[in-house]
Amino acid sequence: MEKPWPSLKIGDLEVPHPIVQGGMGVRISIHGLASAVSLAGGIGVIAAAAIGLEEPDAYRNFSGADERVLRQEIRKAKEIAGDKPIGVNIMVALTDFTKMVEISIEKGIDIIFSGAGLPMSLPKLARGSKVKLVPIVSSARAAAIITKNWVKKYGRRPDAFV
Repeated sequence: MEKPWPSLKIGDLEVPHPIVQGGMGVRISIHGLASAVSLAGGIGVIAAAAIGLEEPDAYRNFSGADERVLRQEIRKAKEIAGDKPIGVNIMVALTDFTKMVEISIEKGIDIIFSGAGLPMSLPKLARGSKVKLVPIVSSARAAAIITKNWVKKYGRRPDAFV
């Protein structure tokens, strides 16, 4: 039986179904959903926005709670999904954008999706890692601006766009 669609390739990552689960915050896209989508042959995505909101210290230590829970959610998703790719959606508009990117790379995330602003510093933050960088854009013009900036400053292009 012929497959109804081709596989999805982003760099050296390949999944059988060209389906990327959107990063739905707050706490909708966490390890359970992301790992299930990846195990089903798509790319599961954890949403970083306010991910620690249900922690007891969330209102006293918002960034700390987010950072701690992001680490936990990535670890759980990777444990369940095994060798299947897991992504994270980190909005540029987040106060702790840089730290969330650093944590995601440290925990071995496969793909960073980033929108809600132009992720101009993303290649600098990801230098030396194998993480795939996928900006979320609203127009071809935004994609061109990001690409031109990344090539000029970092010598790299986005791995894909959403």
